[in-house]
Amino acid sequence: MDEFFLVYLENLMCFSLFFLNFSRRQHFAARFLGALVLGAGGVFLIGHLLYASNVLVFVYYLIEFCMLLVIFHFCFQTSWAQALCCASAGRATQHMIYQLLQLVSLEFDPSRYVSTDSFAYFLGALLSYLPFCAVIYLALGRKIGDFDFAYEKGEFRWRMGVLSAVMVLVCVGITRFAKSSATRDIYAVIAESLYAIICCLLCMLMQFELNRRAKLTKEMEMVRMLWKKDSKQLAERKDTIELINMKCHDIRHKLEDYHLPITDEEEQELKSLIRIYDQTYRTGSQTLDVLLADRALLCEKDHIQLSFLGDGSCLKFLTEADIYSLLGNALGNAVEASRRLEEKKRQISMIIRHSGDLVSISVTNYYQGQLHFEEDLPVTTQPDAEDFHGYGMKSMQAIAQKYGGKLKVKAEDGVFNLTIWLIDNTPPAP
Repeated sequence: MDEFFLVYLENLMCFSLFFLNFSRRQHFAARFLGALVLGAGGVFLIGHLLYASNVLVFVYYLIEFCMLLVIFHFCFQTSWAQALCCASAGRATQHMIYQLLQLVSLEFDPSRYVSTDSFAYFLGALLSYLPFCAVIYLALGRKIGDFDFAYEKGEFRWRMGVLSAVMVLVCVGITRFAKSSATRDIYAVIAESLYAIICCLLCMLMQFELNRRAKLTKEMEMVRMLWKKDSKQLAERKDTIELINMKCHDIRHKLEDYHLPITDEEEQELKSLIRIYDQTYRTGSQTLDVLLADRALLCEKDHIQLSFLGDGSCLKFLTEADIYSLLGNALGNAVEASRRLEEKKRQISMIIRHSGDLVSISVTNYYQGQLHFEEDLPVTTQPDAEDFHGYGMKSMQAIAQKYGGKLKVKAEDGVFNLTIWLIDNTPPAP
């Protein structure tokens, strides 16, 4: 019966690798310890009943897998689909390590020196898993948190479910039936072990590749939704800015035509307020003019200095929606960062340059705090994912790549610099 407890503890170790990055449920310690004890009791009872033949042992290992799946779902905040995915990866990990150790034992078998019934053998078997578990965790386990993105599409759940079932059957089914033959020579054992290791490893890699594709698909869907939202905002902002400019223009002329009973100081203050709302940018790009006028109002409200230098006409090869989304996100991030600073550091500059068919856009601002990067892009500090936080940078990167360019972020010494390169492939006019 020690074999069942040993495999149970080995599976616990390997399953944990893929659940550690998920949030724990309330009263985690009590939940986990209670489930652990119940699981150990189940191992003892079911293993004792199903020990008679290889077929029944196969059934036992399936039951053990389901039991561990329930335990980890009960203790960690995961959906059943996520739990199945992580549990199958954990079971494949245990099976790979077991097969590797079996190959090692062909040359060095500890049972020749230590009784298999002793505590030393039991402890040594568990400790032998630790270095392999560390490697698997560093290579795959710590990335499992990315699986949070991927469980909304039914097609993905179906594919991942089938793959997880195949992984479990490979681990507890095919190998178990292969062991039923007592006439295997050493070459058959080596071939079976290598085959099992390769199958498990390929299944795990397929699992992570499926998730990576699902994550990319969801990101692109969110970016498209963001572009659609930006296009709608652009149309609204155009009308709003035009109306504000018209009203401010009329008010300014009325102030000049009529002498109101107000002091000179009050009149200057009123004219100053009108100038704020009557700012008209002439960058050479109507879309950029609207965007800068809109962002200037936000900056004035938060006492942020916004400066622009360059020629917006060089952006004519971009669509209006792309200009608004690209530069709107860049300025939006800069405004958010500037709001957290002392007033003297609330400064944002945008510079647009072009040389031949190459256009560069640089947005610079101060920031505070520690930024974390993933794939050379800063990770959002805003928790509200439903408001598209975290997708702005990906949206800008996608637009830059659409025009054959790239996006680069540099953040050091409290200065954040975003540089975007675009290539104008518009054929010259005849």
